[in-house]
Amino acid sequence: MDTIYWILIGIALIVILFIILTYFQAKKASIKLNEEDFKKHMRKGQLIDVRSQQEYKSGHINGARNINIQTIMRNFHHLRKDQPIYLYCNNGRKSSRAAIFLRARGYADIYELENGLRNWSGLLK
Repeated sequence: MDTIYWILIGIALIVILFIILTYFQAKKASIKLNEEDFKKHMRKGQLIDVRSQQEYKSGHINGARNINIQTIMRNFHHLRKDQPIYLYCNNGRKSSRAAIFLRARGYADIYELENGLRNWSGLLK
């Protein structure tokens, strides 16, 4: 019984460390912008909607390209490193994953819409 107890504690510690690491990785990967700042700067770079094509068609920010998270992971080299990247999704989870992925591949100027489209009050196309 003692062995199982220690194994479970070890697994719990690993999970907690993984969550903490992921949090700091996401925080370091991009700069989160509120809606006002995102609107002000999004035209200065590559505006990317990382949601699925169906979600994109249901409404997106005017001027955004739809490159879902899986496509970014396969074809990230199509994004320019010399221009800022502005990412968004529904709630910020997919855009954070994309930001972590892109940062690890040498992209530097990455910005995300804080909390995604759920807090977006602007018009959607």
